[in-house]
Amino acid sequence: MHFHKVYSMEAYSCASKYTFARTLSNLNEMYLKKDLKIVNFDSTYLNDDSIWSSNNRDCLVLMRICFYASNLLCLSLCPLS
Repeated sequence: MHFHKVYSMEAYSCASKYTFARTLSNLNEMYLKKDLKIVNFDSTYLNDDSIWSSNNRDCLVLMRICFYASNLLCLSLCPLS
C-alpha cells in the first residue's frame, strides 16, 4: 500500500478504530504480504490468531477499557496513609 500523502482520520468509537486497523492489516496480508507495523493499537485485538479472536472483539476491547477504568477509580479512592 502506498499513500501519496498523509491523511488525518478521526474514529467515532474504539470499535471503528480497531475495525479500520484490522481492515488495513487484512488488506496488507492479502495483497502485499509484507510486514505492517501498526502502532498505538493493542495487537491482541488486531491478530486473528489471538485468544481474544472472535466476532465480538470490539466488545472485548470495551470490556478491557472498562476494567482498567474501574481499577483506576478504585486506586484513586484508596487513602494514602
